[in-house]
Amino acid sequence: MKTLALHEMGEVIRKVRKERGLRLEDLADENISPATVSNIERGVAHVSPEKVTYLLEKLELPMSKLPEMLVQEQVELKRVKFALLTISTLRQIGYVDDALAKLEELKLDDSHPYIAHAYFYKGKCYMAKKKWKQAERSFYNALRSAQQNSYQENNMESASYLLLGVCSNHQGNLEQALEYINDGLLAFYEDGEMQHVKHLLHKHKGIMLQKLGRVTEAMQLVQDSWHLLTEVDDIETTLGFYWLRSELSRRTGLIEEAIEYAVEGIDIARRNKQYSAMFDLWIVLGTIYTAQKDWEMAETSFLMARKLEEKIPIDQRWVTVYSRTGVLYLKQNKLSEAFEYFQHAIRYATKFQDAPQLVSNLVLTGELCQMMNDTNKAIHFFEQGIEIAQKHQYKDMEWKIWYNLAGCYNGQDEEKFQHCMRKTYEIKENILDGPNELGLAN
Repeated sequence: MKTLALHEMGEVIRKVRKERGLRLEDLADENISPATVSNIERGVAHVSPEKVTYLLEKLELPMSKLPEMLVQEQVELKRVKFALLTISTLRQIGYVDDALAKLEELKLDDSHPYIAHAYFYKGKCYMAKKKWKQAERSFYNALRSAQQNSYQENNMESASYLLLGVCSNHQGNLEQALEYINDGLLAFYEDGEMQHVKHLLHKHKGIMLQKLGRVTEAMQLVQDSWHLLTEVDDIETTLGFYWLRSELSRRTGLIEEAIEYAVEGIDIARRNKQYSAMFDLWIVLGTIYTAQKDWEMAETSFLMARKLEEKIPIDQRWVTVYSRTGVLYLKQNKLSEAFEYFQHAIRYATKFQDAPQLVSNLVLTGELCQMMNDTNKAIHFFEQGIEIAQKHQYKDMEWKIWYNLAGCYNGQDEEKFQHCMRKTYEIKENILDGPNELGLAN
């Protein structure tokens, strides 16, 4: 029997058993165990045909009637598959609550062949609503169902690990995110469905490595995966690799290569109306030109990113574009313009609870106020930064802020100056050498 036929036959057997009010144990005897009955219902391929035949006889299901029942089952499975396509489309175009309502209407039980898909789409709906914990629960259920039902060829296990990683990333747990991504790669079935999941896993692994400061590993992964982009049928994934290669090239000092991939990626995104990717790539380009002190091209790049405001959702990336524009103006000594953009960055970082970028921009603003000889404002921003750094255990950044704060009090308030220097010393004593805890881009 083919695997698909086993799945379908198992579903027929399961339905008949449930309709008769029988448990797995009720069908077990010295010739067949409850576990074997369960495996047959789940379509596990290693079950012998003799056991399937034996179970059919116990249920008094004649082989002559089975084709008709299989046809009926195929019709039902096609109906559920169509419903899931509808749900996926509703979520994609923004009707998330409608998608969730339709999922509830399906009322699939935990042994249904598409139950993992149902949990998976529910998780994606919660992701769209930025309800990360609820999304995680749904993906855990999808993962559990995929592992229990052993439908390896649909790659639902890998897909669930992928989005668990994405949820962890959004909650700032980068190590856990990377672990999920690696689990997804290990679980991926090369001859199975959803081949795009493999490319997404590689892309997100590169992003996690980059965020964790493991730039060399990330670059090696991207270079090893680059020749596979011809297999990728999802333009968004392809452009994600272009952004990643440009960003990694920038961070490793390969400036011309970084510009080349950013420009090429922008052109591909422009032709395919991929506004979100265009936004990300213009930011990278602006950052490169800022480092090169090409102020005009940097300003134009950031302006192009901001021009996309009506084309993409307002999310955490807007913290980055406003922050880096502020840095551009700061380097040009345009202090009032820099202050304005840092304020935008602080507002967005607060809105999206992006603690690392919030601390970073509070520090930048405080330093800017020092340059403008507005000590009281500088103290205000530094104190805010210390509060958040302490809350999130950002010791490296807290040490820097205490040092800056000491500079504000130097020659003005000896007691507070000494307090700040003491805090600086205490924190520095406890910091182990290592990468920047915030993973902030240079």
